[in-house]
Amino acid sequence: MGALVIKNKVEPDPVAELPIVDAYIRWALLAAEDVIGKSGMIAVLRQIGLAHLIDNYPPNALQVSGNLKYSDYANLNAGLLDFFGRAGKSMTMRVGRISARHGIEQQSELYGLAALIASKILPISTQIKLGLEAMQNGYRKVMPHVRLAIEDRGDRWAYITETCTMCAGKEANDHICWTFSGVLQELLRWQTGKEFDIDEVQCRAQGSPVCVWEISKKPKET
Repeated sequence: MGALVIKNKVEPDPVAELPIVDAYIRWALLAAEDVIGKSGMIAVLRQIGLAHLIDNYPPNALQVSGNLKYSDYANLNAGLLDFFGRAGKSMTMRVGRISARHGIEQQSELYGLAALIASKILPISTQIKLGLEAMQNGYRKVMPHVRLAIEDRGDRWAYITETCTMCAGKEANDHICWTFSGVLQELLRWQTGKEFDIDEVQCRAQGSPVCVWEISKKPKET
């Protein structure tokens, strides 16, 4: 496949209009700034129509103020992929991992992270499932409109969402939600101390009704 092409969908996407938690955008912006620097972040924000966020990041609050929508996160994701070019997949995964660290630090109670630490005595596959469930339950608490599921696919767990922030309102010639792949990787690394193969296998930007990530039940060999 040639260059990655991302466009706005011709038909309105209801998911793009959903409100998003202020802190989620803030953590993504901080993570992106950590990777591309202040000047790079300013350039991206201007390019994607979010110049009003320059030196004015949303508050570090797990609240839905109504000022930010899924489309804002999707525009940020698309802007970063354009900024990174051929390195877009690996670099946005890095942004996702850094963003996840902010989340782990800020919302341990919301996600029941103490219980996840205690789960380390369980089989690794069970630990993964508990981590994914904790993440989804945390999202449901602050954004009741999310539509999420977990599915057992034999040697892999599937994380499924009908309400993906990464590609809301977008269409593309490839999967584009790699930022969330990084979020999943970092959460599971923090939880288990191990790395896992994680692949986005379906993407709403390519016409699928859902975005799906498959997570190996076995860690990578070190």
